[in-house]
Amino acid sequence: MTPGMTRPPPAPRPVLLVSSDLLFRSRVDDVARRAGLELRVARTPEQFERHLANGLVPSLAVVDLECDTLDPAGAIARLRAMPWGPKLRIVGYAGHTNEPAIRAGRAAGASRVLARSAFVAQLPVLLARAAEDERGRGGAAGP
Repeated sequence: MTPGMTRPPPAPRPVLLVSSDLLFRSRVDDVARRAGLELRVARTPEQFERHLANGLVPSLAVVDLECDTLDPAGAIARLRAMPWGPKLRIVGYAGHTNEPAIRAGRAAGASRVLARSAFVAQLPVLLARAAEDERGRGGAAGP
């Protein structure tokens, strides 16, 4: 880079969604796009590990604690074990009556665990915050 030139801001980091629910994925994707964020989805252990092997460092991880195609608590623990994992915001969600899943998400290290209905209601705010955090670090998220 020549003197006087500025570097372009880094691209915003994507949001990682760990879920096998295709309908819910489209809802999260729609809100993420409106916030200026890309969504990466892991439905299987292989997809999850491929994202990490390819250098994915998410701005936020959203984990369906009732995902039946991979171990959600294991995914949270794996994210926490990454070099950047301790600082990552991880939001888990489950049905409000699924106490075992809620406890497992908390024990694995989720930053927040919400009932599915509360997660849906707070989704726009959660993703707007992730986009704002990305703008703060120089990522060009959103309008």
